[in-house]
Amino acid sequence: MESFEIDEISIYWNVDEDKFKKKAKKNDNILIAGFPPLGNIIPYHLKELLTDSEEILNLYSYNFPPMAEARADEFEIPHDEIWYSEEMQLFCYVGKYPETEYIPKAAYKHAETIARIAKVLNVKELYTVGVIMPFQEPFRDLEPGIEAYVGFFEGSEKEVSSGTEKMTRKNIGRYSIIRKTGLLPGFAAKLGIESYSILGVGKYPEDLRACAGALRAFKNMSGLMVETEKIEKMLTESAEGVEERLQRQKEEAAVYRGDGIGADASQYMYG
Repeated sequence: MESFEIDEISIYWNVDEDKFKKKAKKNDNILIAGFPPLGNIIPYHLKELLTDSEEILNLYSYNFPPMAEARADEFEIPHDEIWYSEEMQLFCYVGKYPETEYIPKAAYKHAETIARIAKVLNVKELYTVGVIMPFQEPFRDLEPGIEAYVGFFEGSEKEVSSGTEKMTRKNIGRYSIIRKTGLLPGFAAKLGIESYSILGVGKYPEDLRACAGALRAFKNMSGLMVETEKIEKMLTESAEGVEERLQRQKEEAAVYRGDGIGADASQYMYG
């Protein structure tokens, strides 16, 4: 019986590894990766939309939370997933779990491992997706209609579409894209993969409209010919539901505490 072990990063294939690698090398593939708290929503729904997508491999780590999680009618231990649609030549990396605490070494090792897998699987373009909340200057004075910012990495030269802007030191307050959302395309670029980080513009941490904006930007940049309108509508409607709940909570707090009392909106920016 083959032993099952989890190390700093452990990879387990759900398909015949050698046969799949040979198949993947016949195509010029794209990989989209998302990580918690919101970026993983995009590749998750994409792989659900693609009828031929299959789960290629799982990544385990002892840096993931110590728990077992329900899936359908069974429980499983924490892992990230890579799915593949041969028809679309698209890999979807669903990063399901953050580290149990912020461990820089773990984040670097994780991102490096994914980048090296992408290289082996003949990924020519790599995208990470996430959310940014632009409260800092000069975002407040930007023209309306910008729904996503794109970080470009070494050797990446695509044009951005309408409603999307390049992210530079001039227009990004903290000059950074945190954790694996920035590390992964950084590593991939060093391996010769054309790499981008797309951050949808949100107004609050749970703003799913930002995910819809990031998804549209990804489609435009990658040229992916997939109808995602249902996903975008679902994300927008979910955002509206969250906003209604937040408004009710705000009104209830005002009645309880008195008008004018309450915390300011978070200024935290993340991928």
